[in-house]
Amino acid sequence: MSSALDMSLDDMIKNSKKSGSANFRGRGRGRSSGAGPARRLPNRAGNRSAPYTAAKAPESTWQHDMFRDQSGRASSLEGTKLYVSNLDYGVSNEDIKELFLEVGELKRYSIHYDRSGRSKGTAEVVFVGHADAVAAVKRYNNVQLDGKPMKIEIVGTNFVAPPAPPAANAAFGNSNGVSGR
Repeated sequence: MSSALDMSLDDMIKNSKKSGSANFRGRGRGRSSGAGPARRLPNRAGNRSAPYTAAKAPESTWQHDMFRDQSGRASSLEGTKLYVSNLDYGVSNEDIKELFLEVGELKRYSIHYDRSGRSKGTAEVVFVGHADAVAAVKRYNNVQLDGKPMKIEIVGTNFVAPPAPPAANAAFGNSNGVSGR
């Protein structure tokens, strides 16, 4: 066989296809040596006895942690939310906390900020008790804070409704006493 320098490129390709070796640029299947690390495929079937393992049941009954606090009451579902708008851009979370704590117990409070971190001039305040939220609206609506009158409105009342008593009438949903025939 002549040396590789004396052969044309077409001849070199033809010879490489015949012999199955000299795989240029690492293409193809049988890459036993060449540039880069050798890839080892793990023998996954030998590592485990079954294709999957059965899921284990939890040791205790599952309870949703978002809706129940340590005392057992539904913490995220109780409270009355206020939307405070027309705030000066310099009003902080501490200002909101200080102002509304005078009225009653707060569940949470926060100033709304845009992506750049600048205040939007609005806030959300959630009171534990509904009466406190109503008192805050009466006390602070249209009252100036840092030179701007606050606009306060109740946007949400989340009470856990007690279960409805069973209907006295046998006809479902019929409260007028006439049987549904």
